[in-house]
Amino acid sequence: MTTPSQWFYRTCGSWTSERRYLFAPKFKPVNMTTEFTISDTGRGGVYQVDWAGQTQGQMILTLDASQKLLERSRDYFDKGQDGHTSRVTVIDADTICLHTEYDGTRFREEIRLIESDMFRLRQTVGYNLNNGQLVLAGQYFESRT
Repeated sequence: MTTPSQWFYRTCGSWTSERRYLFAPKFKPVNMTTEFTISDTGRGGVYQVDWAGQTQGQMILTLDASQKLLERSRDYFDKGQDGHTSRVTVIDADTICLHTEYDGTRFREEIRLIESDMFRLRQTVGYNLNNGQLVLAGQYFESRT
């Protein structure tokens, strides 16, 4: 079985992400392209993600593989630098699932590597913790550049 450390190492490199988001309350599709790079910092489970598209930024990911936790230095959607922790579940050799809660929202993000790690399929759903309503659905097709 693949470990979280092995899976994250396989994702290192440069990627192009074609994204489609549906945001509450209208759920009108929003499409965007994001370029991103995942780098192994050489500090044992610490990765750096740099991205540019409609937004740009940098995030440090710290994987605690023994506890199956991923600490993110910031969130994706806000310009703030509030970090948060995700619970990591390995689904199979090619797929992980990240479970995260912050700002009153629960997120489930599933990422699958395919075709000898040349592509990633990703999907994210976010639910309001107070009322259980869907606030976000995202689908991504990502290819190595």
